Parts: sequence; structure tokens; C-alpha cells
Amino acid sequence: MTAVDLLGYAASSVIVISLLMKSVLKLRMIGLVGGMLFFVYGLLLGSIPVAGLNLVNMCINIYFIRQMLTAKSYFKLLEVDRKSSYVTSFIEFYQHDISKFFPTFQYRPDRADMVYLILRDLQPVGLFVMERDASGRALVKLDYVIPGYRDLKAGQFLYGELERLLPAKQIKTLYSVPGDEQHQRYLKRMGFTAQGGEGKIKLYVREMG
Repeated sequence: MTAVDLLGYAASSVIVISLLMKSVLKLRMIGLVGGMLFFVYGLLLGSIPVAGLNLVNMCINIYFIRQMLTAKSYFKLLEVDRKSSYVTSFIEFYQHDISKFFPTFQYRPDRADMVYLILRDLQPVGLFVMERDASGRALVKLDYVIPGYRDLKAGQFLYGELERLLPAKQIKTLYSVPGDEQHQRYLKRMGFTAQGGEGKIKLYVREMG
């Protein structure tokens, strides 16, 4: 097997990986890498159609990546009744995906203090649920964004708004359940720090205001 063959296999593998991405931005970015590899592959083979097609593919991906990175979205937090049938339906519809990030999550309307839908261009893309525990701590029970919108923009908007809203409710410290490893990385990006030693993390903490 020659180096050119290996390059072709590598390019094909990258394209397949891109198609597995739930995020359109990641799909485009990985697809761009795949297109670049196929472009070089086509040049090495001396195949103008392969190189030309992938040059066009690269330009299209670059255009849409730029559009996505520079597009301005309209975000809004919409406070909803904790017993809202829409919230119940939202959780039921995304229950399987929610359980990947929050394996122990159970929605208890009677215990929820704050329930917000996260709107992006007026489309509900996320749900935020906060409770107070037995010690009176403000505890994030759910901070969930639906597939296709996990580019951190919703999270950055959410916690920017909470910085403004929570101090007015006399909440200066926000706690969050860890969720899975991916959610823990998200929490760190959002300014949370872990309580407890490695392997013994029970809560994440973020000072507000």
C-alpha cells in the first residue's frame, strides 16, 4: 500500500467521521479537513476531477463555516410555569438524550424554583431547572441544550443572564450536579469549579455577580 493510498483512506475516514457529527458546525469543519485531504489526494493522483470537486467542496464548507461563526443569534430566557405541560412534553421527548448527560435527573415540579426555556431565534433549544436543596443551596438540576445547538453560545447567554437575575433573588452562589464527563467539561467552561477531590466530586460551584 502506497502513501497515496493511505492518504485516500484517511480522507475517506475523515468524511465518514464528519457525517456522524450532530453539530452542523463540526460536520462542516471536519468535512473541510476531509475535502483538503481529498484535494491533495487528487493532485497526487493527477486527477483533475477529484481535485477540482474537492476544491469546490472546500470553498462551500469555508463559506458556511464563516456564516455560522459570524451569524448573530437572538437569545431569550423565557420563564415558564413549573407545571407547564410544554416543559413536561419537552423533557419526555428528549428524555433519552437528557439521561446521557444527567443519568439521575427526575423532574419534580413541586420542588423546582426556577424553570427557564432557552430560546434561540425564538426556537426552544434548551431547558434550565433550578431547585433549592435541604441546605437552601441554589442547585442546577438541569442545564440541557438540544442536539445541533451545542456550540456554547446558549450556555454563555444563559449564565450571562443568570449573573443579572440571581443576585436580585439573593442568590450569590450557584451549585450544579456534575452530570457526565462531557457536562463537567461544559461546567468548567461556564466558570464552575469542582467541590471535593478527584473522583469524589459531588457538586460544582459558581459565584454569581
